[in-house]
Amino acid sequence: MGSRAATAGALATWTAAEAAAALHAGECTAHTLLKAATSRMGSTRQLNAFVGGVLDTASRDADASDTRRRRGDTKAPGSSMLDGVPIAVKDNFCVRGAPTTAGSKMLKGYTPPMESTVTARLRAAGAVIVGKCNMDEFGMGSANVHSASGACINPWVARPTRGDENGHENSSSSSEMEMTHEASLGPRVAGGSSGGSASAVAAGAVVLAVGSDTGGSVRLPAAYCGVVGFKPSYGHLSRWGLVPYVSSMDTPGFLARSVTDAAVAMYTCHGADPLDSTSVDVNTNKLLRWLETNDEVSKHLRGSTGDLSGADQRPPSFLRSRVGMPLAGWRVGVPIEYDVAEISDEVRVAWSETCELLERLGATVVKVSLPSTAAALAAYYIIAPAEASSNLARYDGVRYGIDGGSGSPSAESIEVARESIEAAGESFGMSGDDFHASVANARANGFGPEVQRRVLVGTYVLGTDITSRYFDKAQRVRRKVAEEFAGVFSGGGGGGAGGFGGGSDMFGLSAAGVGLATGVDLLLTPTAPTCAPLLYGPGGADVTSLAGTGIEPATAGDAADAMTVPASLAGLPAASLPVGLGSSTGMPIGMQLIAPRGCDVELIGAAWHVERALAEAGERGGGVGPLGEGGSENGGGGLAIGWGRDHRAQGTVDAVRFSAMGDFV
Repeated sequence: MGSRAATAGALATWTAAEAAAALHAGECTAHTLLKAATSRMGSTRQLNAFVGGVLDTASRDADASDTRRRRGDTKAPGSSMLDGVPIAVKDNFCVRGAPTTAGSKMLKGYTPPMESTVTARLRAAGAVIVGKCNMDEFGMGSANVHSASGACINPWVARPTRGDENGHENSSSSSEMEMTHEASLGPRVAGGSSGGSASAVAAGAVVLAVGSDTGGSVRLPAAYCGVVGFKPSYGHLSRWGLVPYVSSMDTPGFLARSVTDAAVAMYTCHGADPLDSTSVDVNTNKLLRWLETNDEVSKHLRGSTGDLSGADQRPPSFLRSRVGMPLAGWRVGVPIEYDVAEISDEVRVAWSETCELLERLGATVVKVSLPSTAAALAAYYIIAPAEASSNLARYDGVRYGIDGGSGSPSAESIEVARESIEAAGESFGMSGDDFHASVANARANGFGPEVQRRVLVGTYVLGTDITSRYFDKAQRVRRKVAEEFAGVFSGGGGGGAGGFGGGSDMFGLSAAGVGLATGVDLLLTPTAPTCAPLLYGPGGADVTSLAGTGIEPATAGDAADAMTVPASLAGLPAASLPVGLGSSTGMPIGMQLIAPRGCDVELIGAAWHVERALAEAGERGGGVGPLGEGGSENGGGGLAIGWGRDHRAQGTVDAVRFSAMGDFV
């Protein structure tokens, strides 16, 4: 076969571009890639990343891909790189012939008769869907513990380094390293709600996975699991066939090992869909132009439909630099409201060093203010439950969901059911009391505690006498958040300093916000305030049965969404990039780039430059700037950012190591 033979071990570190190169060179087939993926799925099953396989369909799709390649057939430009490549899909996307549960008992046994637009477009490009991934029930969660299939586990194992008597890091192997704190032992959350998709990519079972992002559900798991997470502008990808949570914010997205892979997936799936009125037709010329000039992609486009062999190989105009630096002329804003006390030292150091990296790439890093950030999370947790209660009203056990059956539900449950369906005026041939009792039973047995809680909150805030006090105010906050983003990007914004948790003034800002800038091209923030927290405290129950036990992750509260929710409220494109490992935990750290609405391609291009610089730093074995030698001027843990192939592969090693962790699994 050649140096790139498709073994399970090779697949564990490949990007989609590398898998495509092996396929293009005849060094492997789609079937051998599928075999490697299924082998990896089996060896990492303890992570609980998958809730089901789609192997019969996958085998047929792999056969079709191999047949096309033997005949010399090609797919459309920009998407051919996915032909024959194994991918996974979050379990809230309908895939024809495959069960879709959205992580809920309510949809147990449901097999959709239709295909989501996103998965249909991926399959049309030749991608081979191998399985459905675990998720928080109906997307409601930030840790992937609220799932009918049990909690999903992060492939990474915390492993702080041990210092010698002089405080210097030694060269002991990972097996010899001692944990600095007993509390650092144990499995970590994968992040939610797309935790299964992120864990599957990080563990090397697939090279790309589809997720959905409502308040950070692609970006948070990406940061925790050390992979790329990309959320496009709202409306740039169709929501048709995506089980709804918050219709005004739900956005399909991608978990990948590289920005290039996410870009190819975006190009494959973008565009208006007559089945989704919220989708928009976007100009793909810039994205195709970027793909044409990308070294990892261009060779796979040669000879495909729309021959690009004579294309100008200069970078697209929005990525060109007059002074020879990748991001020269770009202005990157650092929102002061995101600098909060809850950010860990190692994340704070990574943030600072990423700013230094951007400056070395030619960008100008400036301080900006988004004052309404303080209220964004509160607004989200009013709007989201409100829309969820409306979307989930269909699950009554009659039209949708499990049969309510018989039983004696509480009077309170019956009253809630009565109020929620009264407007429908339907009883489906049952007496009123019987019908309401059946609905109450269906929802009590089908919805998990987190979903029940949010539905009740949402129903309350939509009450006739309550709407103006909560929901309407939350919508005004949402509009203000969007206006502030637009102002900062356009140059018309600004505002005073503040924060949602009491900032540490990392960037030396005065209370009055002196020196705040506007007119930036991008924003840079941490994706999450900490590395992946413990799945649960010491002595907890079996992680695969965590859901429904009342055991919560140690520090995985809703506050983890604070960095990601504002961009979701405004419908902006955002990407999370792995930038390095925390010095106190050994866990991945993610940084978030946010762009103006509709500037998805510009975001992809900038993220790609940052990724390349991080890879170069990782291959050198050092960080970027003066902190790269270790130690910290910020009072943190002395992180040296850089993300090379060794980091890409580390999570897969850790996944296997879990088999020996009998105390936890």
